[in-house]
Amino acid sequence: MPEPTADLERFAASGVRERVENAEGLVLCTDFDGTLAPIEADPDAPEIVPENRRLLRTLRDAEDVRVAVVSGRALADVRERVGVEGIAYAGNHGLELRRRGSTVVHPIAAKHRERIGRICAALEADLSGIEGAAVEDKSVTATVHYRKTPEAKVARVREAVETVLDRFGDGRIRRTDGKEIVELRPAVRWHKGMAVSLLAADYEGRLPIYIGDDTTDESAFRVVNDGLAIYVGEGETNAHYRVPTQPRVASCLAAIAEWRTTPDEGTCDRRPYRLPSA
Repeated sequence: MPEPTADLERFAASGVRERVENAEGLVLCTDFDGTLAPIEADPDAPEIVPENRRLLRTLRDAEDVRVAVVSGRALADVRERVGVEGIAYAGNHGLELRRRGSTVVHPIAAKHRERIGRICAALEADLSGIEGAAVEDKSVTATVHYRKTPEAKVARVREAVETVLDRFGDGRIRRTDGKEIVELRPAVRWHKGMAVSLLAADYEGRLPIYIGDDTTDESAFRVVNDGLAIYVGEGETNAHYRVPTQPRVASCLAAIAEWRTTPDEGTCDRRPYRLPSA
């Protein structure tokens, strides 16, 4: 796959500013952990960067801009952590979706809540003696965290996941890997990209933008291939552009907000946008 632009220093020069300014409207979707909030060893610790919250509100209030946060966290969890009303939210990789004032849960995922609960209970028992391992029951999905687990014991965590899936999964729960986590989800053809597709379809003709940092965000990058896909971090990606570190996400959002909310031409600073040094 082609290497994305090294960072956003060339964001404006590559014609992105013109696309954002001239678009009929924007559908801006962003991940939470590692994007709006820094990655933390404790999965309960991440908090949105206050500047990112402020910028989401600015973009929400801009003319013809719709904002959505798309997360692997449970819907209620991510809504509380972001704390911005009047935007769309997708939780559990889109299996829970709140948009246009109503919330829907994927019907097949809803049927597997009890199975997910049994898997989480078994994993909590099997992993209880492994330092740093934690199981997060998110109702229709689950996450096994091992960011704080000694490297020598990570294999034991992953083996435990496979063993429990063999016992209770019945082929109906699948696993995917993320950054020092294992995600367990119902085996339905659904992912962040499909949630982003629904959100973009609500406002057809607007420029779709997605910002994310993990392997689970790659499906969303592919969906916005005709828009703007922005990856946070290092490594291979389907995204067009790269923000090298999570603290630089605020600069990215600020640029988009500036380009979409600047005063009429002739009264604003039209110099090319440049990110500050990291």
